[in-house]
Amino acid sequence: MARPRKHDGVLFQRSGTQLWWMRYRDRDGTRRHESTGTTDWKEANQKLRDRLQARDGNILDVVRKGEQLVFGEWAEAFLDNYTRPPLRARKTHEANVRGVMHLTRAFGAWKLADLSAEAIEEYLRRRLRQRVRRKPRAGSSRGIS
Repeated sequence: MARPRKHDGVLFQRSGTQLWWMRYRDRDGTRRHESTGTTDWKEANQKLRDRLQARDGNILDVVRKGEQLVFGEWAEAFLDNYTRPPLRARKTHEANVRGVMHLTRAFGAWKLADLSAEAIEEYLRRRLRQRVRRKPRAGSSRGIS
């Protein structure tokens, strides 16, 4: 029988750096070492608690992948895997492509973990203030009497 573990996770500082590092075990028992990316102990402790909660909720892999994945890559995968016909109607796919085009201009280089509700709200406010430019449809009868 394995010896019981004393701690779920540990915070420590490596020599030569001010950043806090965390050590914890995955769901399958593998030890993980990660930088918290902060010098504040309270923020580092919160990040460790979030990691442990994600592990316990069985979503740790998704959380870790989201910290590395860029919005532009995710949007491309979304269009390829979830909106193409026959999964969705052609018009729905076209609307999604149009929406992703605008969102990629704004958030294309952002990591998914950095994307916050405040950033999205600011983007929406900016878009609502912009003038709408409409292109006439090809073959429209405007100008012809």
